[in-house]
Amino acid sequence: MDDDRSDSPPRPDGPGGPQGPGGSASAGGYGPPPPWGPPPPWERFAVGRSHADTALILGILGVVVLPLLGPFAIWQANEAEKLGTPATPGRVLGWVGTVLLGVLLVFFVLWLVAVAFLLSSGGGG
Repeated sequence: MDDDRSDSPPRPDGPGGPQGPGGSASAGGYGPPPPWGPPPPWERFAVGRSHADTALILGILGVVVLPLLGPFAIWQANEAEKLGTPATPGRVLGWVGTVLLGVLLVFFVLWLVAVAFLLSSGGGG
């Protein structure tokens, strides 16, 4: 079917619609909303939920696989809570991963001291 039928009302942004100066659509036409102002509540919730989910995933990976991800889980949980979305599981798992990272670093430093001591004392043999 043809969109330019005579019995249909003219579209404001299409052919036959009101035209502003220079032949373009007037400012009252349809278009995207202005880019300023706070985001809509659903968008804040969606972004916050995304940060909360990321915090949870990073927290789980930080506890199970790589404790280096623990601080990143805490950071993502903070971002989610700034947007009003609770992210307690991600934050708790992030802190557990961070504590594991600290314990591993202490053991690594002790291991380096022991190796340096053994090498300086003649190798133990």
